[in-house]
Amino acid sequence: MRKLFHGATTCLLLALLAGMTPAATVPAAASDSAGNNGEVKVTVRGSGYQVPRFVALKSDEVNMRAGPGTEYPVLWQYRKEGLPLRVEREFGIWRKVVDHENTTGWMHQSVVSLKRNALVTASSAKIHAAPDDGSPLVAVAERNALLELQSCPTQWCKVASGDIRGWVARTAIWGLLDGEVLN
Repeated sequence: MRKLFHGATTCLLLALLAGMTPAATVPAAASDSAGNNGEVKVTVRGSGYQVPRFVALKSDEVNMRAGPGTEYPVLWQYRKEGLPLRVEREFGIWRKVVDHENTTGWMHQSVVSLKRNALVTASSAKIHAAPDDGSPLVAVAERNALLELQSCPTQWCKVASGDIRGWVARTAIWGLLDGEVLN
C-alpha cells in the first residue's frame, strides 16, 4: 500500500537539512551530456561513494520517508526488490533517493545495495543476442520488468533476467546516469 504525505513544515525542514549535508567535490575528466569537454564535478559523500549514483532495493518491503530519520512519516512503501533508485544526497546513514517516476524521499542505507539493475520504461524492450538492432532477438521485456545490468559500454547494455542474457537499447531502460559507462 502506498501512502502520500503532504506537509509544508516537513518540506521546509527537508530543504534545510539538504543544505547542511557536507560534501567534497573532486574533478573528473569527462564530457557532460551536452557534449561539452572539460571537467565534470563528482561529489563524494560520507559513504565514500559518488553522488548521484544508482542503488537497488534489498527487499520487497521498503519505506520511503519524508526526512532522514524514523521520526519522519512514511511517504511510500515500495514492494519491488531490486528496484533501481538514484541517490541524490546523503545525511549520515540516510539516503535521499529518486525513483523512475521522479518521486523523492529518504531511505536508510541498510535497505539499499550497490547492485545494478534497470527498469524497462519503454512500452517494451527488445533483448538482442548482440548490441545491434539487426542481431537475433532473444526476448522481449515488458514495461516495468527488472533487468540485471551487467555492462553498458555504449548505447547498448548487456542485461540478464533469469536464464535470459542479451543486449537492450539504453533508451528503453532506467537505472543509469547520463553518459555513465558501466563495465
